Amino acid sequence: MPKLLLIVNPAAGKMRSKTALFTLVDTFCRGGYQVTTYITAARDEARHVTALWASEYDLVVCCGGDGTLNEVMDALVGNGIRVPLGYIPAGSTNDFASSLKLPLQPQKAAQTIVNGKESAIDVGVFNGERRFSYIASFGVFTAASYTAPQASKNLWGHFAYILEGLKELSAIQSYRVRVTVDNRTFEDEYLFGAVCNSTSVAGLVHINQGVVDMSDGLFELVLVRRPKSVADLSKILQSINTGKFDGNDMFDFCKTASVTFDSDSSMPWSLDGEYQAGCQTVTIKNEHNQLLFRH
Repeated sequence: MPKLLLIVNPAAGKMRSKTALFTLVDTFCRGGYQVTTYITAARDEARHVTALWASEYDLVVCCGGDGTLNEVMDALVGNGIRVPLGYIPAGSTNDFASSLKLPLQPQKAAQTIVNGKESAIDVGVFNGERRFSYIASFGVFTAASYTAPQASKNLWGHFAYILEGLKELSAIQSYRVRVTVDNRTFEDEYLFGAVCNSTSVAGLVHINQGVVDMSDGLFELVLVRRPKSVADLSKILQSINTGKFDGNDMFDFCKTASVTFDSDSSMPWSLDGEYQAGCQTVTIKNEHNQLLFRH
């Protein structure tokens, strides 16, 4: 009988019910798996458990938000553990799940994993150290992803990010950044920047489905210039609403496998919604098809 390690973050909004956990275990057992369940109690615990035990299992499944997914994914890829990963989205926004069109109802997500197949997808590596599954970002709304209170996220979903982001917009901070991509250079005052492999960013910014391929070895680079007028702000909102960034002079947009950011100061970053300290030079690279994903 194949062995399955189920790692659950009980603080995630949709996992507050004990019934949901019972349903998950029941679904996997009926699917033919011998299930070991681990309930996390602190940040980085999912990362530690995965690094320690995952190689002894045939399948690892994590249940929680994008931050929980980040910890498990980072431990698998970072330690060279080629065990497939399944994901039950139970957070407030679930950008990664949205990109892969995963069911948001826990039992349906579990059944999808049982019946699914494995495919290899790309991951990103930040300054050669920490990995991310779908986004690395700086600027407006970036801090909101890790400062919004968990209770607020559980209650309001992605609207919690908007509320936190509005607090930041009262000061409209921007960063002077030089961005190098292959033989191209972008340099300006940027309100927001993201290196992503997702159709959704914090449930707010959407990239057209046809543009994103999570297994093509390329990221989508989105840079938003600081608005200097109401007209500029209108242009930004228009592209956010349509998911189209080409042809809008408030955005720099391209696809790339590697990108370097140089700034005058150390910018705080967010990796899959979790805080990451920055430095004046940051390099992000695509690790092509390094994660085995079951869906």
